[in-house]
Amino acid sequence: MMNKVTAACIIIGDEVLNGKIIDTNSRFFAQFCFKLGIKLQQIITIGDDKQQIIETLHAAKKKYQFIITTGGIGSTHDDITYECVAKSFNLPCLIDEKCKLRMQEKSNPEGRLSPQALKDYYKMATLPSGPNVKNYYLFDDLWVPICCIDRQVFIFPGIPQLFERLMTGLTSTVKKIYNLAEEDIEYVRFFVKTSMTESQISHNLKLLQEDALKVSPEIKIGSYPHYGTGFNTISILGEKKDEKYLLELMKRAEKEFEGQQVSTEEEDEVSNKR
Repeated sequence: MMNKVTAACIIIGDEVLNGKIIDTNSRFFAQFCFKLGIKLQQIITIGDDKQQIIETLHAAKKKYQFIITTGGIGSTHDDITYECVAKSFNLPCLIDEKCKLRMQEKSNPEGRLSPQALKDYYKMATLPSGPNVKNYYLFDDLWVPICCIDRQVFIFPGIPQLFERLMTGLTSTVKKIYNLAEEDIEYVRFFVKTSMTESQISHNLKLLQEDALKVSPEIKIGSYPHYGTGFNTISILGEKKDEKYLLELMKRAEKEFEGQQVSTEEEDEVSNKR
C-alpha cells in the first residue's frame, strides 16, 4: 500500500492575483508530487495579507502532511511570509546567523549598501526560529535556505527558476521525511485520444471508472476536451504497482472509444497550447 502523504501548495503574492505574473510554481509542485506519489489535494493562491496567510496556514496544517509556501520572502514591505508562518506556529522571527554569513560571503552587502538598505536586505535572513525549525542549505552558490517547521511546512522563494531548483534539490529530503520508498510511490498515467465527444463516451467512461475502483481507489479516469482540435483525451492514472491493469484499461479504452494511445509529451503539447 502506498504511503498516503497529502500535500498543499500555498502561492502568496498580490502580483499573482492581479494578473501581473503567471504562477508556474504550483504546476511544477504538482508534477513534483506526481513523480513521488504524493497526493496534492489543494492549491491555494492568496495575497500579501497577514491575517489571510495565517488563517490559511492554520487550516492547511490540520489537513495536510506536506505544505509548501512560495513567494513573499524578499526585502520589501509586502514580503511578510516568514513573519506570518512563524506566527502561525507561535514562533519568533530572528536573524539567522548562518544565513546572514552566507549572504555576506556571496554578495558583500556591507560594502555596497546604505544602512537602511542593509537593514532591509537582512530582512531576508530574519527567519522563524525555534527547536522545531530546520533550514536546508542545498547549494553552495545559494545563500537562501528552505525554512522548514515541524517537518510539515516548507517556505520557498517565489522566483520560478529558484523555486524549481530548490524544490528539485529537496527531493531526497522529502523522501526521507515522509518514508517514501522508490518501489511503491510512483504514479503512472496513460492517454488515449478519441474523436468521440464527451457525451458519447460519458456512460462507458463511468463504467470504466467503476471497474477500476474495484482494483484500487487510486485509479482515476478522466476526460479532457481540446477545443477546436476535433478530439478529446482520456487519462488513465494510477500507482506503478497497478501498471499491468492500467495498460489493460488503456487497451479497453482504445477499443470502446475508437481511440489510440498518445504520449505524455503529445498530450502536454495540446493541453498547454495557448
